[in-house]
Amino acid sequence: MRVINWKGREITSTLRVPEDLPLIIRVDGWKFHNLAKKIDLLKPFDERMAKCMVRAAKETFDLGFPIVLAYTFSDEISFLIKPPLPFKGRVEKLVSVLPSMVASSFSTALRNMNMEANVGFDGRIVLVRREEIPEYLSWRQAEAWRNCINAYAQYALVSKGISPQMAAKRLKGMKSQELHELVFKELGVNLAKIPAWQRRGVLIYLEEYEKEGYDPISNRRILVKRRRVSVNWEPPLFSSEEGRSFISGILDTLLT
Repeated sequence: MRVINWKGREITSTLRVPEDLPLIIRVDGWKFHNLAKKIDLLKPFDERMAKCMVRAAKETFDLGFPIVLAYTFSDEISFLIKPPLPFKGRVEKLVSVLPSMVASSFSTALRNMNMEANVGFDGRIVLVRREEIPEYLSWRQAEAWRNCINAYAQYALVSKGISPQMAAKRLKGMKSQELHELVFKELGVNLAKIPAWQRRGVLIYLEEYEKEGYDPISNRRILVKRRRVSVNWEPPLFSSEEGRSFISGILDTLLT
């Protein structure tokens, strides 16, 4: 009987990324359009869904991954991982363990809001240099804005009785300004004034702060640096000077 080398068939087990460099892992919800129907999410945005995504991202900071920040909108979360990377940079581990932790936390958050559903997330690795991190976040934030405009425009047509398929056809090729005008005409909504998290996403990050402590050697009170997970529902535009400065401040503190 031929003996098969099953271990040798684990062809991706040796695929690695440099463990001494920062890394972005982006996780995306799997078939979330079906999830939205099953739990009857509000259109065009449901704040409960956003809160579940934020909770899933925030809880992951405490589960062993050296996460510096996470940026989420819609059904995706981008995690910035600090070196040295877990699992010595093994790709199959990184893109399976982190999404599974997100799925678990997200499912719990749904249940806490009386919304029961089975969920799944996939994961992908994005190689990035330190100086490219603000640019990556700007790219995803621009996608969040496009997603926001399209979601409102789609809802504007569907709410008038047009099928989702026909709405998608009508919207195809329309420019941003045309979509703005459509939304204002049909819904009376100025997209520049909707909640910031819908337009810009949500940033979750480690923040340093000082807390008063006691030094038994000097027998006096001292200020001790601590870290906590902070959530910003109104992040700046990452492409702006303010946004780049904000992100650089986080990186200077936590990636050095």
